[in-house]
Formats: sequence, structure tokens, C-alpha cells
Amino acid sequence: MSGSNPLRRVGVNLSIRYASTVASTSSESMDGSLAQGLSQKELREKAIAEALAREEEAAAKIKAIREMKAQSRININTLNKTPVHLVNSRLAKLQKDLDSIPNQDKVKQLDEELESFMLEHMKLPPAATHNRPWAKVGSDPTVSGIYSETKDDTSVQKIRSTSTGIYTNEFPNLKPTPDYRPYSDQELYLRQLAHTRQSGNLGSKVSNVYKAKYDVLKPKDIGETSIATLLAAGCHFGHSRAMWRPSTQPFIYGEYDGIHLIDLNHTMVNLKTASLVIKGVARKGGIILYVGTSKNLEQERALEEAAKRSKGFYISKRWIPGTITNFTEVTKQIGGEYKVELDMGDVSTNRSFSASQDRELIKPDLVVLVNPVDNRNCINECIKLRIPTIGLCDTNMEPSLLTYPIPCNDDSSRATSLMLGILSKAAQTGMEERITAFKSYTKAKSSALGASSA
Repeated sequence: MSGSNPLRRVGVNLSIRYASTVASTSSESMDGSLAQGLSQKELREKAIAEALAREEEAAAKIKAIREMKAQSRININTLNKTPVHLVNSRLAKLQKDLDSIPNQDKVKQLDEELESFMLEHMKLPPAATHNRPWAKVGSDPTVSGIYSETKDDTSVQKIRSTSTGIYTNEFPNLKPTPDYRPYSDQELYLRQLAHTRQSGNLGSKVSNVYKAKYDVLKPKDIGETSIATLLAAGCHFGHSRAMWRPSTQPFIYGEYDGIHLIDLNHTMVNLKTASLVIKGVARKGGIILYVGTSKNLEQERALEEAAKRSKGFYISKRWIPGTITNFTEVTKQIGGEYKVELDMGDVSTNRSFSASQDRELIKPDLVVLVNPVDNRNCINECIKLRIPTIGLCDTNMEPSLLTYPIPCNDDSSRATSLMLGILSKAAQTGMEERITAFKSYTKAKSSALGASSA
């Protein structure tokens, strides 16, 4: 080392000093930048914290104002229901307590704060202050701004109640009541009328609603019946394929899920034919018998109404064998009913015969069977005595046994009620035509006899 060049040593020392100086300078700059970064982060966090605090304070203030508004509304509603003399006494007591406070400046400040709160936040509608004993509308411009709407610097109260001229002019005898009292009967009636005018037509209106009782009490005429009516009543449902009779093949439309479906076109045609037949029998004054021995109470009611409508007879419990073919013995067993003679106007001729006096057989001119499968004895007796029959022919019934079969479901009470209603309506029409014709004949006959005697 001693033999080295001194200039080289000086250069090395200068380089070392320069390196140390640069290192110290860089370390100081790094410390300064780190300190500056920390201070900015703290400032940022402090600003965020202050902003959050302001937001929380604003939210708390809004919540407090909202709660104060709700409580104010409750207090105002309570005050509205308070009688006038109690309000005046409470106001006098409150004013006395406020006068006793030594620091009136705070009382004045409290009044100003309450007034500003009512002006800025409450904004009561005019209808809420109408006829209130505590509402001094128009007495003070400051207070009137709370309870009324101003227009062109003039306090104009816009209240639509029963005491305004709109209603008093239309109803001069109306006696309006203050709003802090219950409505009178007249006002309640007017409110009901207004509600009917505004919202009486709102909502849906259901029309053409089906009611099952109409098939029994108010049946349709054959002219008003359509295939859609028969389809809705379930007249197209037959029996299962295992119970099918091949003779009903012309009446079957198809098969679904093992059940035969009846063609309603054939049902409509045969129903019109049967309606013409029963109408003609009733027009000629024939006896119509309705037979349905099902245990369904609805079918029994339909049979009864059909018999009353066409002034016929019905059997709903059980068909006694021999009711037609052995009429004399059966009537003896059931009490020996008397036979009454009627004219073509369904008026009694005051002639009655007992079973012992008159052995003549009385048989119905037409039998309507609702469930012919269960009344084979009735069908056999009608065949023996050549009595025409009308019956509902399901897919398990032999149609050749009936004179006028109607392909239809005989198990549904709705279908049977529909059929009985249509047939009895046709019989009623024929009966009314007969009675009208008989009355006109009687009148013409009496007039002819009067002319001949004169």
C-alpha cells in the first residue's frame, strides 16, 4: 500500500466520500417522501371520517324531523278531536305557564323555532285546519302561511268540504258540521254519492254466469239451447267401453281414456223431436208422467218442478211393478185414489169416480224416463200398453226399447236437470196454447148461444 500512487489514493477517497454523500442524500429524500405519504393518508382518512360524521348527523337530523312530524300529526289529530272549551282552557293554562318563565327570550326563541318547523316541514293541507278552533287563518300573515295557500300575497283558503258554496248551492237544506265532529247522515249520504260517481264503475263485471238452479226453476226453451249448452252440462259423457252396447254405435262420436263420447249433434236432433212430441201431447190435453228413481235429491227436485210446470205427474222414489198394467189392484193397495174429470181448460167438472165405481184403466199418454236402465219394468209396461216413451239413452242403454231416445248422459244431475227443464218447458208451451184455444172456443160458443137465443 505504501508504494501505491498518491493520486490514485486521493481519487479513491473522493469517490468514497461522493458515494457516502449520495447515499445519505437518497436516504433523507426517502424519509421525507414516506413522511409526506403518511401525512396525506392521515388527511384522507380524516376527511373521510368527517364526511361520514356529517352524513350520519344529517341522517339523524332527518330521522328526528320525520319522527317529530309524525308526532306533530298525532298531536294535531288529538287536538282536532278536543272540544273547544277544553282547548281554550288548556291554551290559557299554557300561556300562564309561559308567562311565569323569567327568561322570555328563550320562550320567544322556542316560538320562532316551532313556527319555522311548522312552516318548513309540516305544510299542513287546508282540509286539516278547516273549522279548527285553534287555526287562526288570516289573522296573522305568518300563521296563515302555515294553514292556507297564498296567491298574489293574499291568503286564500282552498277547502273543499260540505260547508262550501258548491254543496250548499246544490243542496240548500244541507246542515254542515265542523270537521272536528262526526259527519251527519246528510253528509255521509253525499260522500256515498260522490264515491259512487268516482269509483262505482271500477272493477270487473261478470256476465252470463251459469247457475245450476236456473236449469230447474228457469229452464231454457229448445230454441235457446245449443250444442255449447249441452257440452257445458256434460251431456256428452258416456260409459266405459266395457259397458258399451253396440246398438248405440250411431250416437258415439269417439273414445277418450276408455270412455265413449256421445255425438251432441244427434242429441240436439233427437231433443228437438222429443220437444215437439211432448208439446203436441200437452196441446191435446194428454197425461204426461215423469219417472226418475235416482237417489239424487237434485234430480227429484227437477222432476217435481217439471211436473208442476206442465201439470203432469212424477215418480221419484220407486216404480211399483204393475202401476200401469195392474192399475186397479195397485190403487187399492196405496189407498184407492179417486179419479177426477177435467175439461180441456184443466178445470174440474165436479165429477169424481172411485176405483170401485169405474173400472176403466187410466194410463198416461206419454212417459218421460230420466234413468231408463233402472226402470225396465216401466218400459215393459209401456210397451205392452203401447204408451210412447221419451228417455235419456246412455251408451249402456238399448235405444230400441224407447220410442224417442235422446242420446245423453243419464248419471249427471246437471244433464238430467237440463233435459227435464227443456222438455217441461215445451210441454208448458203446448199446455198454454191448449188453454188459450179452449178459452177462445168457449167464448165463441157462448157468444153464438147468446145470439141464437136472442
